[in-house]
Amino acid sequence: MVRPRRKVATPLNIMVCGREGVGKSVFLRTLLASLALNGKLVDATQATPVPIGSADTRIKVHQPVDVDVAPGLRVALTLIDTPGLPYSASATGDAAQSAEMATVVGYIESQFERFLIEELKVKRNAKSHDTMVHAVLYLLPPMVPFHPVDLAAIQTLSVRANVIPLLAHADSITNRQLETIKAALYKTLADTMPLLDFATADMDGDGTIDDEEEEQFVAEMAELKGALPLTVIGAEFPLPGQPKGASEYLEIDGKKVLGRAYKWGAVNVDDPEHCELHRLKFLIFDFALPGLLASTKNILYESYRTERLMAHAGGKQA
Repeated sequence: MVRPRRKVATPLNIMVCGREGVGKSVFLRTLLASLALNGKLVDATQATPVPIGSADTRIKVHQPVDVDVAPGLRVALTLIDTPGLPYSASATGDAAQSAEMATVVGYIESQFERFLIEELKVKRNAKSHDTMVHAVLYLLPPMVPFHPVDLAAIQTLSVRANVIPLLAHADSITNRQLETIKAALYKTLADTMPLLDFATADMDGDGTIDDEEEEQFVAEMAELKGALPLTVIGAEFPLPGQPKGASEYLEIDGKKVLGRAYKWGAVNVDDPEHCELHRLKFLIFDFALPGLLASTKNILYESYRTERLMAHAGGKQA
């Protein structure tokens, strides 16, 4: 598999989506703080997301941060927050076609359109960079059955984006509940969307991988698929009004960690025994990184481009 290796950082644009109150903003901050704590951020002072705005104020595009994901490989990570999808116990899948969902899909398509306009220019802007959404992290609440709003939203998003389902608030349920919920959600997901198909979008040559890589790739793919939806926990950060300089990290056995403190103990978001943030980071920054980039440009964008050009041609004939 061909990994992007460039002198400049490769753009990687990650969006988070989900219903109201599921913890999207906190999770984005947790992901960035975890990268900083583990020495992956080139500039550790950028551990807190900084919004830089977008054409639609309901979409929060954050300042890109450089992340060292492997020796000789750096990505410019842009995190994108989205408005919560409206939810009620009686809501149907139609709620996924809300103004909020239209805003999310509209943003994804607007980045395809931006790329298309640049591509059709006789003289292209050499400084133009990739703003297409490479992955959508969809946060699910820890409950079953699959709510129609979430199911319809994932189906809608999968047409335009590489969707990675996550199970939020994993610290709010017991191990037995977690096992039952994950199994039920996995079954529905497997019947609803292609699971991690984007990981194979950058295979060498005729669509295969080198023999020596195949066994490891197949094993890792099976492990990651079987773990879906990946469990995540939002870390606890200083609240407004707390003393200036209050730490966003906990200390466990003399070690600085990112997590949440309870009377009975502490949760460490980077501990594989507590959640699967480690698996998510491996998936998007290592295992599936080439596939995410290739799938976005060669499959999702090309599908959008074909639709737009056909619609344009049809309009001319009418």
